Amino acid sequence: MKLSLTDQVIAEISRLLQVAIITGTDVVDNLRLIEVEVDPTQDGFVSLTDEYVERAEANIAKMIQKVESLRENNG
Repeated sequence: MKLSLTDQVIAEISRLLQVAIITGTDVVDNLRLIEVEVDPTQDGFVSLTDEYVERAEANIAKMIQKVESLRENNG
């Protein structure tokens, strides 16, 4: 069976690369956290799981909050 990535998955890979560059972390570690499932709306494609999307968004929000907090404290 041949499967392809949805634009959603490709965009997430791009975002993880950007996060790795900004934070100095290994992109491979971030990529290992991706969770995909067969997309029920597109034959032959995989998309991100809802659970992964929720976690990823929460993690990005935490990072932004931490940066804002550091910015406020350093004046």
